[in-house]
Amino acid sequence: MTSMVDFPVKAVPITDVSLAIGYNTRPGHEATNGMRRSIGVSGAQFRLRFTVHVHSNHAVRAVRGFVWNMEADSALVRIRIPDLYGIDGPFALATKAHRDQYPQGIPFATDALYATGIGHAYPTLETTVTEPADLNAREIKVALLDETIGGCAISIDEFCYGIAGSWVEGDTNRLRLSPTLRKPIASGATVSLAPIFVGFCITDNPGYEALHAGMYGDHTLEFVEDLTRLVESVD
Repeated sequence: MTSMVDFPVKAVPITDVSLAIGYNTRPGHEATNGMRRSIGVSGAQFRLRFTVHVHSNHAVRAVRGFVWNMEADSALVRIRIPDLYGIDGPFALATKAHRDQYPQGIPFATDALYATGIGHAYPTLETTVTEPADLNAREIKVALLDETIGGCAISIDEFCYGIAGSWVEGDTNRLRLSPTLRKPIASGATVSLAPIFVGFCITDNPGYEALHAGMYGDHTLEFVEDLTRLVESVD
């Protein structure tokens, strides 16, 4: 069974976060008159890339420990994608007063990570599904008083989704997802507004520079979402 490693995001702050969906489309149909039609997506996967700051002995040891536990791509990596100045970021305590003063978002905030589109806007990390949804459902309803902004990323059962659109309907939000639901969900299921990403590392020689004693700097890591978790058994 594949092991799971949690990225030490509190010990090693990350910057320059990029979270995007790779749509693995099947070969399309092309006509002699130049018209083309895609015949669908066969398994969309999120890709995550970020930079870790290695500027202290503590950070070097943390990165080494993480790389050695990960063992290239043999272990899956779990990371809750943080906003450095958000409610789950390493600078959360220092910026709490500002977030309390501006509950709808800090005006003209700089240096914050808006990789997921959430920024400072949400007062909680999680919400819940209000109605059950089937496999491959395009839309779900969640319990939120404020509208979830289209263009954000969320996760359900540790699978990431992009919000392609959002509509307030009474005391719920109707969310249009991309890709469609990978697994059916029940009413009351947890939706993570600070998405939890699970994938494997595709960086060549990850952490190589960090293994040189005294070599501090910035190191970029890249991951691809793991979809084998959708299969009951791959043995």
